[in-house]
Amino acid sequence: MKIRTQKKQWLAGALAGALLVPAAALANETHAYGIANFGGSGQCSGSSHSVHTQTASAFASYFTSLRNSGLWSDVRTLSNMNVTRDLWTDPAKGAVGESNDAALNAGVDDADVIFIHTHGGHEVSTPRSSLVMGSSNPSCSALTDSHMRLGNGKLDIAVIKACRSGNIEVWERGGYRQQLVTATSGFSVWNAFHGDSSCGGFVKDYLEDYLEDSRNDGVGENWIDEAYDWGVIYDDCPVSIVFGDSKAKRKSMYEAGGWRDRKNTGSKTGSSYFYVSGCNPDNGRKLP
Repeated sequence: MKIRTQKKQWLAGALAGALLVPAAALANETHAYGIANFGGSGQCSGSSHSVHTQTASAFASYFTSLRNSGLWSDVRTLSNMNVTRDLWTDPAKGAVGESNDAALNAGVDDADVIFIHTHGGHEVSTPRSSLVMGSSNPSCSALTDSHMRLGNGKLDIAVIKACRSGNIEVWERGGYRQQLVTATSGFSVWNAFHGDSSCGGFVKDYLEDYLEDSRNDGVGENWIDEAYDWGVIYDDCPVSIVFGDSKAKRKSMYEAGGWRDRKNTGSKTGSSYFYVSGCNPDNGRKLP
C-alpha cells in the first residue's frame, strides 16, 4: 500500500512574543473516554457496543503503566453518561456552564493526550464532524465547528475511534484546521477515520499494539499502520491530521513524534492529511 499526504497552508499574523513550551517540559496527563451504552433514559441514540469502554480502559491502562514507571503523571477514564458535550466545548464557543473543556481531570483540554471511542458523523456542506456523547445533557453531539477549540490548555494529541471523525471532504474545506485550532494552539495531532470504521474486539488488539509502538515515535504513522483494514466491500480508513507551520515539522511529528517525545510543530497555520491511498470506506469517497 502507498501512504500519501496532502497539505494546506493558511496565512497568519506574526506571533509577537508567543512562547511555545516543549511538551517534554510539561506534566503529562491522559483522559480516555468510552461510550458503550446508547438509547436509554438520558442517553444518546446509537447502537450499544461494550467494546467502546473496553478500548478506553486499554488506552488508560497503557498510560497507567507509564505512570507506575515514573514516566507519566496522571490518567483518568470517563465512561458512558459521564462523557458530556460540555467537556468538549471551549468557552470561546459555548455558553457559561456548558463550556468545560478545561475542567480538572475531565475536560479534553485538561489532558495532553486523549482517546475516545464512540459513534460519529460528518457533514460536507457545513463542513464538520461530530462525536456522539454519552449523555443528552446539554446535547448529544460535540461538533468540531460549534464546540471544539483544542490546545488552549494542555491537549497535544487526540485519538478518535469514531466513524467519519476525520473525513477528507471536511479537511479539504478547511474544516479541521479552522475549527480545532488557532495559530497559538498547542494541539498537534487529530488521529481519526475517513468514512465509517468497523468495530469489535480486534480494535482493542490493534490499539494495544499502537500504544506500545508509539511511545517515542510514529504517533501518526503507527495509527494508520495499525487501524487500516482492507474490507471485502468497504475499508477502514484511518487518517492522521497534523497541524503546524511547515510541512517538515508536521511530517516530523507524524513520523517521529510519540507520547514521550512530542515535537513542536510551531504555529498552527497549516495542516497535513496523511492516509492510505486507494482506501475506500462507506460514507466517504475513495481516497486518491
